[in-house]
Amino acid sequence: MIKIISHNHASELISLSGAYLEQNESENNLPLGLAYRLAEDPYYYGSELPLLLSILEQGRVVGVSLMTPPKRIILSRINANIQATIFHLVDHLREIDIQIPGVVGPEAEAQAFSECWVEGMLDVSASIDKRMRVFEARSVTNLSHSPGKLRFARPDDHPLMAQWISALSEAIGEPTGFDGAKSRAEKLITDQQLYIWDNNGPVSITGISRPMKNGATIGVVYTPPKHRNKGYATSSVLLLTKKLLSDGYSFCSLYTDLSNPTSNSIYTKIGYVPVGDALAFDFVAKKPRF
Repeated sequence: MIKIISHNHASELISLSGAYLEQNESENNLPLGLAYRLAEDPYYYGSELPLLLSILEQGRVVGVSLMTPPKRIILSRINANIQATIFHLVDHLREIDIQIPGVVGPEAEAQAFSECWVEGMLDVSASIDKRMRVFEARSVTNLSHSPGKLRFARPDDHPLMAQWISALSEAIGEPTGFDGAKSRAEKLITDQQLYIWDNNGPVSITGISRPMKNGATIGVVYTPPKHRNKGYATSSVLLLTKKLLSDGYSFCSLYTDLSNPTSNSIYTKIGYVPVGDALAFDFVAKKPRF
């Protein structure tokens, strides 16, 4: 029997389901990393409280789902019959009458959710937004790096970092607006989780997106067009990964967009290996037919 448990606070979700997520920590880095962030600050990702769900079968945790409105609902890997589990999850979401703009999660789970969510909805369809791959590194190769050095982003870097994070969000199709970019840049700088590759001035950035118990997720990888094709992003990710592993993390993980073969080859060259594929769907209103 499938049971859906709703949590009032992310610390409750971690207490019940954290050990399950950590069995596949790299592949579950998105829901697990978000849960750790939300345990520190429930409003870290927006002005609305998050949706936090543990999925149990016969009293055993088999999955997790969470959402930070108005963003897509997020799924972990599901260690049970995926179709049956997703049916119960969708039924629960219908009962609480929540708006779901899309879904992101492991390939099979996200596909099943998208099909189940739009079934019977005559005015909504599911559209794939991204095909992604999750990578993990437990060691790095000894590549030579580009001219420059990796350093923390400082408060005086904030105006430029806000511009670059805004440009990055536009480039990946997830625009946050400039105010959102300013806020994210400020948080990352304050938490010392944004790094600049500096070669007589900032030329590229990368950062720590979601620290977890045993690993950290690398994200916010962006190089402005005028500084590209010089290896700055490769050097940034290489040295940040090396630093995090030397600081005691067992591994680093990251997502890549499969439509960008360049980034996938860069990470493989550094020492990242694929651990799973993921899909992101948007649920969009169908255009009326005349």
